Amino acid sequence: MLDKKRACFAVAMAIAFVMPGLLMVQGVRAETVSWTVALYVNADNDLEANWDDDSLPMLESIPANADLNVVAMVDRYSEDGCDLVEITYGNSQVVSSYSEKNFGDDATLEWFITQMDTLYPSDNLAVVIWDHGGGWKWVSWDQGDDDDIYMPELNAAIANAGVYIDVLVFDACNMAMIEVIYEVSLTGNVGTFVGSQESVPLDGFPYDLMLTPVAQDTSRTPAQVAVDMVDGFETYYDPLSFTEVALAAVDVATITNSFGTIQTWTDEMYDHVGSYAKAYATALRASHAAWSTSEYVDMADLGENLLAQSKITDPGFRTATTNMVALVDDSVIAQWGAEKCLDARGFTIWFGVRWGFNWYAEQYADDCSFAADTSWLLFLEEYD
Repeated sequence: MLDKKRACFAVAMAIAFVMPGLLMVQGVRAETVSWTVALYVNADNDLEANWDDDSLPMLESIPANADLNVVAMVDRYSEDGCDLVEITYGNSQVVSSYSEKNFGDDATLEWFITQMDTLYPSDNLAVVIWDHGGGWKWVSWDQGDDDDIYMPELNAAIANAGVYIDVLVFDACNMAMIEVIYEVSLTGNVGTFVGSQESVPLDGFPYDLMLTPVAQDTSRTPAQVAVDMVDGFETYYDPLSFTEVALAAVDVATITNSFGTIQTWTDEMYDHVGSYAKAYATALRASHAAWSTSEYVDMADLGENLLAQSKITDPGFRTATTNMVALVDDSVIAQWGAEKCLDARGFTIWFGVRWGFNWYAEQYADDCSFAADTSWLLFLEEYD
């Protein structure tokens, strides 16, 4: 009887080696690799075709490496349920299916992160949130459930999962904002942030160009992988006709460790709004902003343009602004912007005056830890 058991076990292990999803489904996949890239694919909306036509083929073009897992949890608009997909060079395979889930809910994102950590253990984890994005307002719109992930939910999902994410990536519009970076920094579970100040074209991220370097050399560090992603984005989009595209990689710890510098700057902006309001308006008009509006304004470029105003003479204000710009530049480890984004320096801050501050002021107060922990909301209320 013992020999038969051993024989059955050997057969089962041989099958599982050929079909790794079998071990995954049983929850006993234990081998640890260097890297796992896990995509949270909310295609339960009008982007479903872009997953199949653009993102998935690019992922299937990444060179195969046994020391790299590339996996995606995919929720579709046209089908109930969601699928766990393992992706290798030239192939993708559904290895497990689940009941319908709301991908606009933090509980689902938390479940996803813990599942990826359990089923695909690795020394380094990159999590990609794939869908529409609205900056600090929301990300991951699930049309079927008419729900989005708001900033408190994003924070809760990452914090409650308790899994360290070496590189958190947003293949979604406008997510490179100080409000978003600060929100994820509060979890203590994110090392490097990759996101765009601008809209992301429907082609999405060129995953083959972004991730081929780590597929060829899995000893690459999280910072190197984040830089690779920005470089791959530039390689793909630079020859094309898009003029308002940008991508940045940010070291979250640099922001966390020196956040007092940003708090001091917001204090100075608020304290001097009465005397420098016109100079603020001039600096704002000169600064790079997403979509060429004043709503999402590049922080470092805004700071440089404030310093260029001769009417701003207060030494404390100037020192605080200089220190803020230096901090932003120190935290950004890679940045690229197309023709209309040459002044983009990494990430934006909400300056929602032109689109109507009152439309979003209450949500900003309720949903942004940045609003609670700095004087920026007080400044916006006074400036508006």
